[in-house]
Order: sequence, then C-alpha cells, then structure tokens
Amino acid sequence: MGILNLNPIPDPCYFCLRLTLALLLTIDPVLSLAASDAPAGCAPLAGKTIRWIVPTQPGGGYDAYSRLLQPFLERLLDARLFIDNQPDAGGIVAAVAIRDAIADGTTLGLINASGLLAAHAIEGQLAPDPTTDFTLLGQVVSNHMVVFSGRDSGLKDIHDLLRVAQSRPIVVGVRDAGSSSFFAVPVVADLLGIDYALVSGYVGSSARTLALMRGEIDIMLASLDTVIGQVQSGELIPLLQLTASAQSGLDIPQLGGPEGFASQRAVATGRTPAQAEQWANDLATIMSAGRLVVAPAQLPHQIATCLENSLRQILQSDELVAAAQRAQLGIDYQDSAAAYQGLLAGSRGVEQFHDLIQAAIEQARE
Repeated sequence: MGILNLNPIPDPCYFCLRLTLALLLTIDPVLSLAASDAPAGCAPLAGKTIRWIVPTQPGGGYDAYSRLLQPFLERLLDARLFIDNQPDAGGIVAAVAIRDAIADGTTLGLINASGLLAAHAIEGQLAPDPTTDFTLLGQVVSNHMVVFSGRDSGLKDIHDLLRVAQSRPIVVGVRDAGSSSFFAVPVVADLLGIDYALVSGYVGSSARTLALMRGEIDIMLASLDTVIGQVQSGELIPLLQLTASAQSGLDIPQLGGPEGFASQRAVATGRTPAQAEQWANDLATIMSAGRLVVAPAQLPHQIATCLENSLRQILQSDELVAAAQRAQLGIDYQDSAAAYQGLLAGSRGVEQFHDLIQAAIEQARE
C-alpha cells in the first residue's frame, strides 16, 4: 500500500459552471412556501443572516444540496442564508466551525456523518463526535457509496478490477484523510483481498471523475447521488456498491449480503463468509450515515424545533422534490430521531476498522 499526496485539486470550472446553471434552473421564480407557513418558534430567526457552513468547495455535492435548500429556507424563515464553504481536512474544519459557533440558530450546516464517525474514532477530540457535538436537525440524503471506474479505464466490472489487482496495486483517488471515501478504501481493499495506492488531494467528485478520464487513477469511491449524471452519460462505470442489498435500481454488484463479494472473497482474505458479510454490512451502515443538517449543541429547544420542522416541511414538499429531480439530486429525508439512530449504529461499527484506517492515515502522513 502506498500514497501519493497532491496539492488540493479544485473542481474544474466547467463542472462548477454546469452545476450553477443547473441549479439556477431548478427553482421556480415564485415559491409556495412562505414565511407565513413557518412552523412555530421561528420568529427569533426572522430578518437574521444565517451562516450555512458547507464541508466542500463550491461545485461539490454538499454545495449543490446547500444551494438547493437555500431559497426554500430563506423564504420559509424570512431570513438570509449565507453559504460559507470550508472544504479543508475532509469536512473536519467545517464541522468544528459549526460545533464551536454560538448556539442561537444563526449557524447551521451540513456534515459528512460517516467521515466524522471514522475521523473521531481515530483522531479523538481533533474531530467532532457527530453523536454528541451537534444539535441534529435531520438527514437530507443517505450516502449510497459506490466504487467507480472511468469510461476508458478498461475496468468494465468488478472482475476486471480483481484481475488487475493480481499484478499491481489499484490506484484510488481520494479527497484527504478526513473524507468518508478515504476511510472506506482500506476496508474495501481488505475485504476484497487487494492492494491499493492512494492518490489524495482531489477535492470533489468531479475532480476525481476527470482524474479517471485522464487515467491518473483506476477507481474512485463516491456517493451515487452526486455523480448520477456522469453514470447516465457513461463517463463513470459503477463496479461495486457498498451495501448489503440493491438500493439504486441499477444492476451494480454488492459488497455486503450473503451473496456479496465480501462473502465470495472470504476464503482468500482469511475469514468465514459470515465474518466477511458482517464486516461488509457494518461498513455499509457507517457509510450510509448520510449528509446531516446540524447546528451547534445546546441549541434552544424553541429554535431547534422550528428548524427541524422547517427542514421536514421543505424536504417533503413537492417543490423541493421536483427541484431536486431536475438537478439530479436524490432526497432521502429522515427526521432527527431516525438519523440519530443511524449515527449510533455507525459509531458502534467503526471501532473494528480502527487498525486498517489508522494504517492508511499513517501512510498519508509519510
């Protein structure tokens, strides 16, 4: 296993422009949701500027969801939403900024729950604990993580990948040591019994997509909803989904489940099929923790209730769902209670992967 560290590579302007134009076309000029429809308890936020912190730079998937929500939240809360992109350290910097802000409802944002679960398990207090350090307001979408190759890579399916891995390490493009894709790589590689080399510094899925197209890397891991357009256009080829059951409607082999590739490769990796299946299923639970809307901990109950109910109202509205579909963004809303149960399940599973993740981080620091 090796790693090559690059300077952070921004999302190309082409992708940023395409995303911006797409989002401009998603929102109707007149929204039916208005301040008069706001849930009880929202009055303290009226007229305020709310800082919405995003753990990626403009043009990424988290940024796309944030800008999708922005006009709906502004209209419903009668407030201004200022989007603050803080992409450093795989989302940890953004999460710390939310955690440490004043708990008055004027600082909100998205976190990468699965990445933070793994980062906190390894780094301790250097990374916020998503189960205790925030007021959880709801889940926008679950992370449906998939392994992708590029159109011209020669890797047309998971069997091609395994064949190439017999002769050399598989080169994987990742963001950095705080991202969920980074933490998934050593576990997936271990379950498949393959060696890998990490190339870090690709900030955003579109940067990794271009790296695949240029032949710089063999594969990348990304949430399916953020790259569905590239999948449909044929730029990306899905090889393996990190789930225990099919969830995408696409014919993508699964890592988990009784017939998944982890179980099929169990003998080669020194496990029983049941052990391999459990590991794969635990990884899927962690990865699916999702993109969560959070505020600082100890948010006053009145404001927390207002914000959670507002988020529910928006994410379940026909307007938002239609806008998301036009932008090719999936919505998988869960309220705070359900999202919290997912976090707890993920946190229980992360410890068993500690050594694999720690080894990858140590390689990244060399």
